Amino acid sequence: MKVKKVLMSIFIFSLIVLCCGCDGNTTRDIRHAGYTLTGDTFTCSDLVPKDEEDTSYKKIKYYNNSYIITEDGEIYEISIGLKYANNENCKKAEAPFQVDAIFGDIARGKDGNIYYLTTQNNATKYSAIPNTDNNYQLYSLLLKDTNNLKIQTYDNNTGSYLILKNDGNIYNYTVSRTENNKEYIIVSSAIAYSKTQFNGNIIDFSYQGNSLNTFIKTDSTVYRLRVKNQDECSKFADVTCEYEMQEDEAFLNHKDKILSFNGSTLITTYGKMFTVAS
Repeated sequence: MKVKKVLMSIFIFSLIVLCCGCDGNTTRDIRHAGYTLTGDTFTCSDLVPKDEEDTSYKKIKYYNNSYIITEDGEIYEISIGLKYANNENCKKAEAPFQVDAIFGDIARGKDGNIYYLTTQNNATKYSAIPNTDNNYQLYSLLLKDTNNLKIQTYDNNTGSYLILKNDGNIYNYTVSRTENNKEYIIVSSAIAYSKTQFNGNIIDFSYQGNSLNTFIKTDSTVYRLRVKNQDECSKFADVTCEYEMQEDEAFLNHKDKILSFNGSTLITTYGKMFTVAS
């Protein structure tokens, strides 16, 4: 009996060491891929798997640094560093709707209404946006199309917006005001990033100009904007940096260990957090 207990203890200890070793290798490889390990740990029982066999946790669709949207459209408020009263870095939001699409900190609910995701001016978060809001007509124009999943302003000066649609492509829309300046109209639209270009349906993105924070996520991997001629353009004043989308090594080798990525912050399934290195 004692021998069995000893053998069982050794087995359990070996599993723990093996698991920690695997996580350590993942951490090392993510750092080598251009990320910086932070001192924070992400604790959230609803969103982080309990172990490698756990599949019951809720999957993250979009991650803003202050909130997370799950694939089911639920909202979780996020606080890194200082935890909530539940002793976790997340708590389910008391929102009267589920999210179907987002436009910055604005959401289209599954009920078809448009809501604030954060407190804005005198409006409380999760409240419905009234048609008296100065931007209501723009929100309505771009969010009323149920094919639109995520919208981001590309250029305010030209009225340009990037729109991820449910066909897996990202489109560039140009929006303008009518002559009487009372309403917005769509002037043009064209594919900006094609799913064929990235070998899979695009499911998330963030455009931050020529920056390492610009990324495109497909259903299988992540592409990030990288400098092609780093050595030359960092050395010579008359050499312009050239950029291209490249598949991220962290996702290429450890996508099963990555819980979420929003362009600046990466969260692993074992709770470690990383930021994009400059």
